[in-house]
Amino acid sequence: MIAKHLWMIFLILPIVVCFSCSHNVKSSYELPEPTGPFEVGTTWFSFTDLHREETFTENPGDFREVAVRIWYPAKVKKPYEPCLYIEHDAFLPGEGISDEIRSAFEKMNQRLSSIKTHSYRNAPTAETPDSFPLVLYSHGYWEGMNQSTILMEELASHGYFAASIGHSFETNSVTKPDGTLVRFNPLNPELKLRNRERQNAIRLERAITQTSDPDKLDSLFHEIMKARPKMLESIAIWADDISFVIDQFDKLNREHGNFQNKLDLKHIGVIGHSFGGAASGQACLSDARITAGINMDGLQVGDMIDKNIEKPFLFMHHDNQQASNKTPNSNLFQRAQGPAYLMVIEGSGHYNFSDFSLPAISEVALVPNGALGNIDGMRFIKILNDCVVTFFDVYLKNDISRSLEKVSQNYPEIKLRTNKIQNE
Repeated sequence: MIAKHLWMIFLILPIVVCFSCSHNVKSSYELPEPTGPFEVGTTWFSFTDLHREETFTENPGDFREVAVRIWYPAKVKKPYEPCLYIEHDAFLPGEGISDEIRSAFEKMNQRLSSIKTHSYRNAPTAETPDSFPLVLYSHGYWEGMNQSTILMEELASHGYFAASIGHSFETNSVTKPDGTLVRFNPLNPELKLRNRERQNAIRLERAITQTSDPDKLDSLFHEIMKARPKMLESIAIWADDISFVIDQFDKLNREHGNFQNKLDLKHIGVIGHSFGGAASGQACLSDARITAGINMDGLQVGDMIDKNIEKPFLFMHHDNQQASNKTPNSNLFQRAQGPAYLMVIEGSGHYNFSDFSLPAISEVALVPNGALGNIDGMRFIKILNDCVVTFFDVYLKNDISRSLEKVSQNYPEIKLRTNKIQNE
């Protein structure tokens, strides 16, 4: 039965969310159209950090490689066709699986390879008097750097450079600028150590959702971090990846090319999903260049447990029906020294904070039960896009006419708390 193999599909599914651009290809599906005034360009980069040796390989000569896909405000000339969500043959099932599973993969690939995006490869950056803020995106653990393409296109259409980082060895795959798909081995010894740690800490992580007592929550967070030293190592690696990518965009902003003088690097945001959300929070603390951040449904482990966040920060949570405490990051929200927000979106599941909310994807993605909530997927996409763009408009563009409080009034599904601290 397919259900018996869902764990395997869930593990490798994000491989399908990869590079593709094509011309003159008809598509029966498309992503939701971005609502901003700009068209959207997209391109890929791969950077090597010669100051960091790779910890996931045994060769001391291996240095950390970081892949990045960026979406940006563009001026698109016709008759170019937008990129497809995946290439037609980018997702082929491996050997040793049943005919039933192979058929499910092929159906998924056929659907996803027919979805059009609204992004145009290497399109010229939009010409405006002002430069554009940078928002860096960090994917979920073993997820893909394109897992939130809808959100990235929305940000770009509203005047942001939205860059998704592929955290090597802890993502299923990354895409090189030439379109090469690099897949990582889930049996890497370092990954196996991390998985073992996680299994040993499941009881503690479940306990966090069953108490709202501040002292108990603090104690459980510390117990989890003590039980998962490799997780903390990864949080630091991902935060360093984020800082390294900022360095690279600083260079691109100064060099002759499509992005020269186009980025406003005095206003930088970070956002991530799940483990990537925790990495975004960590980066807010470790890199002074970052202005504001969002954690989308990730347990905020790391330095924020003992160090109060002073930058504007939004903690977003799914509607965990099995939890007596749906906002496990509430202690960190309470102690924040800058503008902070704590949000639950009713009816949502953990994987609604990704492209899986789109029915054209979720209908064939074989997402495990409970990963998506009962909220209408298109409705959630609208809520998420509105919340994220508004938050960054306020704190990266200083648009005082907008606020999350106003957004929450438009959507009864949003349950929002704020600490009322205002910017100086």
